[in-house]
Amino acid sequence: MHAHGQFLTLDLAEQTTPPAALAALARLAEQLDHWAAAAPALRNCWAIGIGAEQWSTLLPTAAPRELAPFPALADAVQPLAIQTHTAFVHLRSEAFDQCYLAGQQALAALEGALVLTESTAGFRYLDSRDLTGFVDGTENPAEDERPEVALVDDDGAFNGGSYLHVQRYVHDMRKWQQTPLGTQERVIGRSKQDDVEMADEDKPASAHIARVVIEEAGEELEIVRQSMPYGSLGGEAGLIFLSYCKTPTTFSKMLTRMFTRRDGHSDQLLHFTRAASSSAYFMPPRAMLASWAL
Repeated sequence: MHAHGQFLTLDLAEQTTPPAALAALARLAEQLDHWAAAAPALRNCWAIGIGAEQWSTLLPTAAPRELAPFPALADAVQPLAIQTHTAFVHLRSEAFDQCYLAGQQALAALEGALVLTESTAGFRYLDSRDLTGFVDGTENPAEDERPEVALVDDDGAFNGGSYLHVQRYVHDMRKWQQTPLGTQERVIGRSKQDDVEMADEDKPASAHIARVVIEEAGEELEIVRQSMPYGSLGGEAGLIFLSYCKTPTTFSKMLTRMFTRRDGHSDQLLHFTRAASSSAYFMPPRAMLASWAL
């Protein structure tokens, strides 16, 4: 996990045409390439996406095969706070100032075409833990396996892109901190200190790990998580959750098991956190971004 992240949610500016918005994103991609190359030791990297519901407005002639809005679950145990936005910019670095610099460059490059709706600064907490104190991302695939999990490989011009789902969770930290350690571990399904998964016979069916770890035909369904804690002292704090995958169906299955009781259980962690926003995007391959330049 990088030490810092910046997450920008954007919408069309008034009187902006789709070609102008796409050209602005292409310019931004070129600028971010230079930003990443200028400081290789800081592992600067970026991704740009188009909102699933806005894709047909900006690019009406072709769309990724599995493009779909964020899953709307009528039987969800709590609101998903689904939002639709035009674009999303994901920035990561080992230095906060680099994320801030790239964010400034993004807003300048997009001025007049796209407007900032929300900006969240994420950070690595301790040894890659969520603010709950539990290690986050344990179920991520190994580094060398992530491209196979995250990148589309059977959809023509969209190959090399990725389906992204973003959720910003707000934790009830006071309630969580007042919860005994043993209860916390049963909510997550892992030990807090050393991150050891509970044995199946001891793990509640409603534990977070039990809800999101899904096996089909003997294979575990995988996504690449790029989540980060965020927060301010005295203000909201939680997790900005990002799921990259070559297909949106994997995330949809995990979300359904978390937020519904279709098998009699939902995710216990939702007693301590809520979704403040949820949205879906497609992150096009670099060559496609470049093709939008005027």
